[in-house]
Amino acid sequence: MTQAGSKKYIECLNDLMDYFILADIQRLSRFVADHSLSDDLITEFTTTDYGDLAVNQGVMIPLRGIENFPYTVYFNQSSKSAFSALESDVQHRKAGYVLEVTGSRLYLLTMPLLRHWSKNVEFIQANRPYFDLENGWYSVEILCGETLQDSGWEPTIEFLLERKESKPDYHADFTYPFTVTSREY
Repeated sequence: MTQAGSKKYIECLNDLMDYFILADIQRLSRFVADHSLSDDLITEFTTTDYGDLAVNQGVMIPLRGIENFPYTVYFNQSSKSAFSALESDVQHRKAGYVLEVTGSRLYLLTMPLLRHWSKNVEFIQANRPYFDLENGWYSVEILCGETLQDSGWEPTIEFLLERKESKPDYHADFTYPFTVTSREY
């Protein structure tokens, strides 16, 4: 299922750390510069309050509990979820996340890419899953579980993105674990 306002990626890996991060890298780079953070964003975000601040300000969404599986990932601005269009097992459905897009593109990042941020930006632009969308504020709902793909049951994550006129209220738990119970792995 790929339709207008949606994009699908297959075999997205977590790079052996149990996180995915959804972010506009232009917005994240501006946040780093505005707060004079070091190039090691893993350390900055885990040993200071800057990680919490970045999440609350809509700079990024961290997803923890991401097992070391190849994931099918959907970015979706349409009204029909991939989980509802396919045979599926929704194991997690969490709303209340907020993102600000300033560079017209969201990327799915992994933790190791935050270690040497400025050196990895070009690599991210050329190699990571992305979704183009209009600049502005978005409320984000995350669905996680499994969908039946041509190759069988696949761990799946879907980002439902809804454009808002102003910053929506953030009311999600960014420590929530999106651990998937998989039939295949």
